Amino acid sequence: MKKKRSLNRLKGKKLIDLVFDQGKTFRSKHLLLRVLGFSDSKSLVRCGVSVGKRNFKKAVVRNKIKRQLRVVLQKNSNKIPFSGAYMLIYNTGFFTNTNDLVLELGLLLDKLKTNNL
Repeated sequence: MKKKRSLNRLKGKKLIDLVFDQGKTFRSKHLLLRVLGFSDSKSLVRCGVSVGKRNFKKAVVRNKIKRQLRVVLQKNSNKIPFSGAYMLIYNTGFFTNTNDLVLELGLLLDKLKTNNL
């Protein structure tokens, strides 16, 4: 059984802006993944999640979806191909099942592996 990779929080305005400015984008039906790979092999995997206020007005609902996205990231942590900064964005206006999101993120990470950043 593979050991799960530990995920660190993506934080800091400079790093987040760098991910949005220079990172590559991968889309699926419900998710958007922004990726910025680091050339240093000793770097950590940093992950962040985001849910738009435009789609979900109440903070309680947005926080629930963020918790769901963190679980999805944790379940797919062994598929993350390289160290870098990852931003996972929920971009639809309705709820989806956690298992569906796990599958979607797995497909996005497979697509990321094939593109070789």
